Amino acid sequence: MTTTDTPQEVASTPDQAPAPDQAATPPTWEPESPAKPPSASLFPPIPPPPPGFIATRWAGPSYGGGPAAWLAALVGGLATAIALPLTRPGIGWFLVGLVIVGTVAHAARYAPIPDDRTERLVRAGWAVLALALLSVGTFLNAYWLHYICALGALGCFALAVAGGQSVRAVIFAAATPVLAFFRSIPWLSKGFGAWNRARDKQTTTSRTGLAIVATVVLLVVFGGLFAWADAAFAEIVSNAIPDLNFVSIRNGLLKLIIGGLLTAGAIFVVLAPPDLSGLERPASRRIGTIELVLPLGALVLLFAGFVAVQMSYLFSKAAPKGHTFSTYAVQGFGQLVVVTLLTLVVIGCAARWAPKETPRERLILRALLGALVALSLVIVASAGYRMWLYMNALGWTRERLFFGAVEIFLGFVFLLVIVAGVRLRAAWFPRAIIASFALMLLGLASVNPERYIAEQNINRFEDNRNNPAYLKTFDLGYLQFLTSDAIGELVKLPEPYKSCALLRIQDDLENTSEQWYSWNLSRQNAAAEIKKHQIDQDACSKWNELRARNASR
Repeated sequence: MTTTDTPQEVASTPDQAPAPDQAATPPTWEPESPAKPPSASLFPPIPPPPPGFIATRWAGPSYGGGPAAWLAALVGGLATAIALPLTRPGIGWFLVGLVIVGTVAHAARYAPIPDDRTERLVRAGWAVLALALLSVGTFLNAYWLHYICALGALGCFALAVAGGQSVRAVIFAAATPVLAFFRSIPWLSKGFGAWNRARDKQTTTSRTGLAIVATVVLLVVFGGLFAWADAAFAEIVSNAIPDLNFVSIRNGLLKLIIGGLLTAGAIFVVLAPPDLSGLERPASRRIGTIELVLPLGALVLLFAGFVAVQMSYLFSKAAPKGHTFSTYAVQGFGQLVVVTLLTLVVIGCAARWAPKETPRERLILRALLGALVALSLVIVASAGYRMWLYMNALGWTRERLFFGAVEIFLGFVFLLVIVAGVRLRAAWFPRAIIASFALMLLGLASVNPERYIAEQNINRFEDNRNNPAYLKTFDLGYLQFLTSDAIGELVKLPEPYKSCALLRIQDDLENTSEQWYSWNLSRQNAAAEIKKHQIDQDACSKWNELRARNASR
C-alpha cells in the first residue's frame, strides 16, 4: 500500500534537505534597552536657566570697539596717567574729568538719544554736577571732603551715562561704570579682531591713525617697563621727561589702564545703554490694608511714645542722670541717625507696596506716613540740636561738622517725602535725593569747612584762654592737623600757638613737590601767607610747657 507523505513528515525527515524557499533563517538578536534607574524619573534633568538681565536688557553693542573706541580710550587713559594727582587734591582731577566727559559726549553723538527733551537736560545736568564736584579739589585742600566729592562725581557721571529714575534703576545705573569697566575689555578685543581681519579694506587715514595709537601705547608701556627694570635707563628717561621715576612710571601705567577702561566702559554704555524699563515699572503685588496699618501704626505709636518720654531731653542742654553731656550727645546722635535712615527705608517700602486704588486706601497711607514723617522730623531736629550743642561745648571737628551736615540733609529728604506724599507719585524722588546730596557737598565746600572749624575753635579759645580748666582740655594738636584751608584763621593765634599750628602746614608745603596738574589755590595762598610770618621751630615745645603748667594748677 502506497502512502503519501505529509508536509509535516517531510519536514521531519532528517536526511532530506528542505526546499530553498523554506531554508531556515538564523534568529536575529536585538539588544534590550537598559532599565532606567529609579532616580532618573525622580530627578529629571534641570532645564537651563532663562537668560538674565544682562543678556536680555543690556547685551551691549552688536559690534566691536573699533579704532575710534581705541582712540577714545587712549585719550582718557593718557589724560588720567599724565594729569591725575591721585594722592592729593589738585586741578588735575577736574581736567581729567573734563577730558573723559568730553570724549564720552563726543561718542554720544553716534548713540541713541533719549526722546524726552527733559531727560536729555537731566543727563547733561548730571555731567555738569560731576564736574562741579571734581572742581572742589582745585580750590580746597581738605582731602577728606575732596575724596567724598570724587565718589559723588563718579555716581553723577554714572547717572549721566546710564540714566534711571526709580530706586532700582538708579542703583543699577550707579553700578554700570564698574560692570562696563570689565565688559569693555572683550568689546575692545572684538573690535581689534574685526579691524585686523578687514585691514586690507581700511583707508590710509584710518590705518595711519591706528598706527599712531599703537606706537604711543607701545612706547608708553615698554618704555615704562624698561625704566622700571633698569635704573640707568630710568635716569636717561627722567632727563628727557622731568619728574619721572620708578614710582611715577608704575603709577602712570596703572592710571593709564584704569582711565582708558573707564572711558571705554562709559562709551560702551552710551552706545548701547541698558534697558531699564523693567526696573521702572511699579510693583505688581500689593499688600493688604491690615498688613499696612498694623506695622506702620505700631511704629507711629512707638515714635510718639519716644518723643513724649524724651521731650525733656530732646532739646535739653543737660544730660540725663548717670550720663555726661558728651557721651549722651554722641550716643543719642548716632542712634537717631540710624532711626532716620531706617525710617526712610520703611517709608519707601510702604510707598511701593501699599494699596492705593481707592480714596480710603490713599487716605490711610497719607495719614500713617504723614504722622511718621512728622515725628521723624522732630527726631532729626533733636539729633542736629544735640550735635550743635556738643560742638559748641567741646569744639568742632571734621567728623562732627560733616555728620551734622548729613543730618540736615536727612531732614531735607523728609521734606521731599512730604511733597511726594501729596500725589503719592514721585518719579523724581530718587534722583532728587542724589542731587540734593551732591548739592550738600558743594554747599559744604563753599563754606570752607576747615577754615570754619578753625574759626569756631579759635573763638572759643579767645573766650576761655584765661580759664585754667579750659586750657587743660584745649587741643592745639587738632588745629595742627588742619590743612592749608585754615591758615587764614590759624595766623590769628598768639604765639607760641600760631607757630606750633603752622609748623605742619609749612612742612607739608616744603616737602611735597608741586606739579602743574596738582596746583591748588589753597596751598598757593598758604605758601604766600607763611612767608609773611616768622615761624618759631620750638613753638610746640613751648606750648607743651605751658600746658604742663596749666595742668599742675
